[in-house]
Amino acid sequence: MKERTYRHKYLLIDNAHILEMGGLQRTVNQAVKHPEPVFRMDAPWDQDDEMLNFMNVIRDEDEGIFKMWYCVIRRGGGDHDEPRKLAYATSTDGLHWERPELGLLEINGSKKNNYIVPVFDMVPSIIKDPSDIPDRRYKMIFSVLGKEMTWARFYSPLNLAYSADGIHWQRPVHVNPVLRGISDDCFSLLYDADRRKYLLFTRRVPNLPRDISLYESYDLVNWEDKGRVLVGGDEHDPPELYNFYYMTPFRYEDFFLSMVAAQYTSPISETYDAYNCPPDWANTKLGQMDIQLACSRDGRNWHRPVRRTAVIPCEPDGTFDDGGVYPVERPVVIDGQTWIYYLSSRNRHSYWHEDQLKKSGLPPRDSACARLAKMPEDHWVSLDAGSQEGTLLTKPIPFGHEILVNADADGGSVEAEIITPFGQVIEGFSRGECVRLKADGENQPLRWTSGRKTTELSNDHRGGILMRFYLRSAKLYSYTVIEPDPEGNCAAYWTSARWCEIIKHKSDNWDRLSTEPAGGLPPHGGPGPERGQEKPGEMVVD
Repeated sequence: MKERTYRHKYLLIDNAHILEMGGLQRTVNQAVKHPEPVFRMDAPWDQDDEMLNFMNVIRDEDEGIFKMWYCVIRRGGGDHDEPRKLAYATSTDGLHWERPELGLLEINGSKKNNYIVPVFDMVPSIIKDPSDIPDRRYKMIFSVLGKEMTWARFYSPLNLAYSADGIHWQRPVHVNPVLRGISDDCFSLLYDADRRKYLLFTRRVPNLPRDISLYESYDLVNWEDKGRVLVGGDEHDPPELYNFYYMTPFRYEDFFLSMVAAQYTSPISETYDAYNCPPDWANTKLGQMDIQLACSRDGRNWHRPVRRTAVIPCEPDGTFDDGGVYPVERPVVIDGQTWIYYLSSRNRHSYWHEDQLKKSGLPPRDSACARLAKMPEDHWVSLDAGSQEGTLLTKPIPFGHEILVNADADGGSVEAEIITPFGQVIEGFSRGECVRLKADGENQPLRWTSGRKTTELSNDHRGGILMRFYLRSAKLYSYTVIEPDPEGNCAAYWTSARWCEIIKHKSDNWDRLSTEPAGGLPPHGGPGPERGQEKPGEMVVD
């Protein structure tokens, strides 16, 4: 029988588990794009003047299949597009998609299609809710727009629907709309299982410059405005990046991470209504959208890396992603690897480029497709060393029987030693005795030629042990301590400790605001400029 263990994984996205470091640069890594689109507008009922629009993708663990909800929009002849239609598709492998003929709606004189909602201009955000009964297992927050609303100059009141199967949707009576004052479209719904609360990230009125606000709810009907949580245009952004089109948060280990659609526009104008683009601007990033990273520990306080490398970048003209890349809600994690679906557009988000695209003769159905990029386990952010050695000193770690490292040391090296809180190297665990790592991969075990195990240290070093890593021409993504847990006591302890932290500091049910800092001395926030020798490219941590 396999020995029962507990895994303590430490990501390096922020400085929470770091005491000191030097000579290292925190880097956001790019996902690896699948070479071909995984979804196109090629169903028999798709029209040349229709194009793919917003998408939701989940992997239904209960059924073992992927599910996609996507919008189809018809390019109109006037200033506005015609209403979106919501459609449904499934896949067994995430690469090849089936569009079932559901027979629910008659479109263009036929019910042979996969449309699931009556035709009106809508944008949905869909989740599978683990907290509710089967009849309401799927939740949708959606906006609708009609000619009457346009004439009345409504903004986008958001509404609620639920479903047992994700195909047939019900709307609760006397509830909708559940939220008002939201700007046009682009929002993302997330269920926080720790707090048993729904989080909605969206744009607000006014709409320009665009930024992200957070609304929270226990019941999807009554919402609390938590204010703006992510605003672009700081000293690390180029002048033309001050709009966040939207963000798609999700849970990853102890973090909330998010794909952020970063929109590039004129440094002067707050709108993209630029009909006459000068030739020297046409070849810049004006109108493009790339996908960048943001992180949070609590879902409310968000940070971005100082180095604004795109997780999924745009590509040169004439390729799939030359206009813009738009994140699809919630990446899918399969066996540790993260699958990031995104909408690839040949059209930049600017009217002058739309005019260019129309003149090119490219049918709308060929101007957008769904693509996939993959991120190996924990590769979101790494601490990198070049030819000059870099070092990392961790905070105390448990006494595990094995320490695993996720690193790319191909062409370089990673070494480690174990020390006491007083800086003393423990006998048998010195750097000189460490078996140097030289490979690229996850779960690489640290070994010392002494043959000693870290479990031997529990009696003599109960005050804690620390790890010091030495990197050269290498990338360190995470490290994991494997602790023996035959009775499950370790898992029970840390689960309880985690829950205690959540209900004390993230709940609204106590006599204090969840956003208030704890009283007394602040917690250690990681290395400061003196101790940590912070370098350009480190995560900004308040």
